[in-house]
Amino acid sequence: MTKVAILGAGFVSKPLADYLMDRCEFQVVMATRTVSHAEAIIAGRPLGTAVTWTADQHEALDRLVQEVDLVVSMIPPTLHIPVAQACLRHSKHLITTSYISPQMQALDSEAKERGVLLLNEIGEDPGIDHMGAKQMIDDVMHEGGRVSRLASYGAGLPSFRYNRNPMGYKFSWSPRGVMSAAQTAAAYLEEGRTVEIPAEQLFEHHWLVDIDGLGTFETYPNRDSVRYLPLFGLDEDVSLYRGLLRFVGWCNTMRSLIALNLLEGQEVKDFSGMTYRALTASLIGKSEPTLDDLADFLKVDRKAEVLARLKWLGLFDDIPVTVARGANVDVLVDLMLKKMSYGPGETDMIIVHDEIVAEFADHRERRLSTMCVEGIPNGDSAMSRAVSLPAAIATRLILQGEIDVAGVHIPTLPEIYRPVLAELEALGFKFQHRTVRLQ
Repeated sequence: MTKVAILGAGFVSKPLADYLMDRCEFQVVMATRTVSHAEAIIAGRPLGTAVTWTADQHEALDRLVQEVDLVVSMIPPTLHIPVAQACLRHSKHLITTSYISPQMQALDSEAKERGVLLLNEIGEDPGIDHMGAKQMIDDVMHEGGRVSRLASYGAGLPSFRYNRNPMGYKFSWSPRGVMSAAQTAAAYLEEGRTVEIPAEQLFEHHWLVDIDGLGTFETYPNRDSVRYLPLFGLDEDVSLYRGLLRFVGWCNTMRSLIALNLLEGQEVKDFSGMTYRALTASLIGKSEPTLDDLADFLKVDRKAEVLARLKWLGLFDDIPVTVARGANVDVLVDLMLKKMSYGPGETDMIIVHDEIVAEFADHRERRLSTMCVEGIPNGDSAMSRAVSLPAAIATRLILQGEIDVAGVHIPTLPEIYRPVLAELEALGFKFQHRTVRLQ
């Protein structure tokens, strides 16, 4: 019987395990640090097995990889390389939803030599956004046109009716992952010119985007867009932008949190006996901090909305910090999870929106492709399904011999994105397409 290992049992792993066990009838071994999380996902199904595993257990990883036909790694990106190396040693395919790191890309030659596919970036963003964009690009080229501009956006947000907090955000995936991504440098192309944005200036580069039928959002750059130029098959003089979408106000809030040093994650401190107000006092250098003091520190108007957001978050509460020991970001994440988690019956939504400008011999067009999917009330979140179902579908296609590719890849090859998008559409993840003639 076909056997798949899933490493990690976090926010987005359940739909992956469900698909492989229930739809494909594959055996699944879920290996994770907290085995109770895997046991809850498997829920007693005979095709599933939960085992305890941590990333430092290299021999156990080797044995596990040797016993299965394919590995899906849903653990933090920094831990993927030892997994990939184990897969290469035993000639087993690997799937991750994470961005390709330079260390992963360096394994391309060996993967090709061994006939092994190391497929990355096959989640929601990155993943569905890549596949939707590449399908549009390939269609234009097939019609004899040229793409001069690509803008690709992704988002995981509360559904409109459950967007009920002043931060405009709730967590549907790893909070530490959100904070880590908020401290990543970015770059994009504007008519062939590279625009580089240092990590500390990320939230100073944001603007508004209107999406028909959905509304107006903020966007800010998402990592390095420039490296996708050859993967999308675009000319060097194009405009190429990949961005994240948030409800309006998020970027200024994040700028303030960064200015307060609340995203700092390296220095471990003792917060025992400290209140949140005292923590805020230490951050802004005031013994009895007020909102006016915070406004002066942040250099914002004393009526700025961001002050109300930070007060709502609890930074002025005279109650003990509930993280006894950790870094500033641990306190921030703990506060956010208390107030920015989904309640019973509340749903999230994912948005993937791609826009291209296509040039033909006699005219230009703007082609738009939009996907918006909500989570299942009291069931799987939209984010968990959007991240894990593309990986699950790719797993099935690889193991059934319908994808036969070796090396380090993302899902921009037609033999990958076409069948994955087709099945995603059948599962409710469908792009709505629109074309506007420009001249």
